[in-house]
Amino acid sequence: MWIERVFVLLVAVELLLLSRNGTAAHLLHARTVYSRDQLIALMPAGSLARPTEVPAEIWRKTHRGGRGQGQKRRKKETVRQRRLEARSRYKPCLPSIVMGNVRSLSNKIDELSALVRSQREYRECSLMCFTESWMHQDIPDENASVEGFHTVRADRDSIARSKRKGGGLAVLVNNRWCNPANITIKERICCPDIELCAVGLSPYYLPREFSHVILVAVYVPPSANPTAACDTIHSAIARLQTQHPSAFIVISGDFNHVSLDNTLPTFRQYVDCPTRGEKILDLLYANIKDAYSSSSLPPLGRSDHNK
Repeated sequence: MWIERVFVLLVAVELLLLSRNGTAAHLLHARTVYSRDQLIALMPAGSLARPTEVPAEIWRKTHRGGRGQGQKRRKKETVRQRRLEARSRYKPCLPSIVMGNVRSLSNKIDELSALVRSQREYRECSLMCFTESWMHQDIPDENASVEGFHTVRADRDSIARSKRKGGGLAVLVNNRWCNPANITIKERICCPDIELCAVGLSPYYLPREFSHVILVAVYVPPSANPTAACDTIHSAIARLQTQHPSAFIVISGDFNHVSLDNTLPTFRQYVDCPTRGEKILDLLYANIKDAYSSSSLPPLGRSDHNK
């Protein structure tokens, strides 16, 4: 033990003597210093291989391109992150829906197109479901088309239309959410008590628990028999659930004086804000819990229903 202490003492004495000659600092902190001209003469940034005459410590400082490269990388990462966020807005776990009674869609299509261009709620929604479109076979599809959306029409048939004005259903599907080629009509019913159109959708993204989405658009006229309307809806939903047991099913539309709380007890109703005056006539049901929250939007044109 005393030998080690003597050795440490001798080393300390030697360093003390060397420091008097100005060489101790060189022994303890030896490093290479390059002039400005030597640094400028180094190979420019961006080369893949380090030349043998360039020291590694200098190469690490210069080959990345300088201070501006870090700012460029951060800017690219920010742009990439914004693009990913923009794409994710069109791929929600469950489809976002704008719904309402429009009382003639063709004369409000210009206003709807302007809303899609200017307001995020319309531009990024997955589906728009409108009742009382008042459309018929003499009205071309261009009168119900919005850029970026595919329109599915279910016009009131000629027999029912000859008796009374109104009716008709229109579903607008966002092309960024679902490819138009993956849209199918599952069910369609038009009778005095109810108008119903079930649209099958296979979007770009959907939780693996669901095979696809089925939107059931419904319009129940004020003069309809409530019992007959509920029975028709129950039969249609039962057929869809039997054929597609793992589908996510949404029922949306103007129900007027009809409620499905007893007809479909496993479905939950999500609209809790007034849709016409102080009444809630436009309803939305889904076959899973805690799927949606509702908020009111201004009427489209002169329609007396909020969306």
